[in-house]
Amino acid sequence: MEFSPKRTKHKVLYAVYAALLVLCVAVITIVHRNEQKALKGQGIAQLRTIASTLSEEVAANNLKALVEKYTSPGLVIKNTQDARYYVLHERLRRTAEKNGLHAPLELVVHDAQKQEVQVIVTSEDKPRFRDRWTGDHGKLLAAFGTAGTLEQGDKEQRELIAFDAIADAQGEVVGMIVARSPASLYASATTSLLRNIGIAVLLFGLAGLLLFRYVGRWLKVDEDAQQKLKERHEDINDSIAYAGKIQRALVPSALVYDELFADSFVIDRPKDVVSGDFHWVYRIDADTCFVAAADCTGHGLPGAMMAAIGCSLLNEIVPQNAHRDPSEILSILHTRMVATLHQQGKQRGAGDGMDVALCRVDRKAREIVFAGAYRPVYWLHNGQLSVINGDRRPVGGGHVGEERRFTTHKLAYTPGDRIYLFSDGYVDQFGGPERKRFMNARLQELIMVNRHLGLKEQAVVIERAFMDWKGPIEQMDDVCMLGLAV
Repeated sequence: MEFSPKRTKHKVLYAVYAALLVLCVAVITIVHRNEQKALKGQGIAQLRTIASTLSEEVAANNLKALVEKYTSPGLVIKNTQDARYYVLHERLRRTAEKNGLHAPLELVVHDAQKQEVQVIVTSEDKPRFRDRWTGDHGKLLAAFGTAGTLEQGDKEQRELIAFDAIADAQGEVVGMIVARSPASLYASATTSLLRNIGIAVLLFGLAGLLLFRYVGRWLKVDEDAQQKLKERHEDINDSIAYAGKIQRALVPSALVYDELFADSFVIDRPKDVVSGDFHWVYRIDADTCFVAAADCTGHGLPGAMMAAIGCSLLNEIVPQNAHRDPSEILSILHTRMVATLHQQGKQRGAGDGMDVALCRVDRKAREIVFAGAYRPVYWLHNGQLSVINGDRRPVGGGHVGEERRFTTHKLAYTPGDRIYLFSDGYVDQFGGPERKRFMNARLQELIMVNRHLGLKEQAVVIERAFMDWKGPIEQMDDVCMLGLAV
């Protein structure tokens, strides 16, 4: 079965497989490096123990006598030539044999005249009497008469060395015992490391074969399903985008308000592509018009469908009942919505509907007539902001045995007054430092503090305040607000 990492999931599969392989190799490498360190530590500890033990057991007098008797190199040519040499040699030989050392044990002395370390007795079969000590001579010479360890050489020639001083009864240092061992012995874990890596690669090869053969098939099935889901999702998004286009065609343009009022703003921030909130305006004659802001049940596509129904009903009802007050129009709107959605006879509180603030602005009479279903109107008059609340009942929804009536509010305005109609999405938004609702009081304060600004400038301040309050929190609901200078 052939696979090419063209699709995202295949790329992820290859990446995961490679990451697991690298991780496995890394773990094996770390384990073996720790093993090497442990073996090296054990080797150094063994050499230090040997050097320390021999420094106490070796007869300092015998060593001192040999050095005084044979003053030149090469004078001792056999291990049996001198009884004292033989005793020291045998002690070293047995210790080296017992501990499995691969390098000879050495008794060395410091030749003060030549300023060098010389070998006196070794565990080897052939004596190297008074030969210069081979190794990092300068380090050993500097450390002569003390106990310690050092490493010398490079790569394969690297050695671990432990040494300890031999003193006579008076405490005078007469020589040192030197134990050494090739560091390569403690790097023997390298072979094990390579073997384990080979095994891991083999296992990963088998795992990869099974993974790409079977999991690859599952991925193909899953990818096909994902592709179909993606296509459906794109179709849904296209449908929602087209629904948004239709909704924008139903809802009046913000430019219409500029034609009818001295100043205005429209804030329209759907939670999704389409909105359950809408603003609406209808011009009766040169001096009279109706304006509204509505909040339909739900948001997104269901809310948008309700908004389309509400907006269409207003477009139908208001022209036929232009002489009626907003309260009567809301009653008619309620009856028509209940009929349209077949909500007759439903239990109390059931069904969908909308909250709406509806105003009739009469410039000739300088009067605003307002009626609201759960929504208020804010009236800025002579520098004071008044809140006129609507009735606590919605338009639409099943309410058995209740004829829906709404209250009429008449406001005598002066030119330059402002009215604000809005849905509850703005004031119900959670945010701020304590993650609380924005609330009506904060909106009222915001309007009052910025009442000197033109409405379009005020809209910028109101929107910025909303975004700052919301912060990273998701928008809770659709937001729609109208500001009009009457």
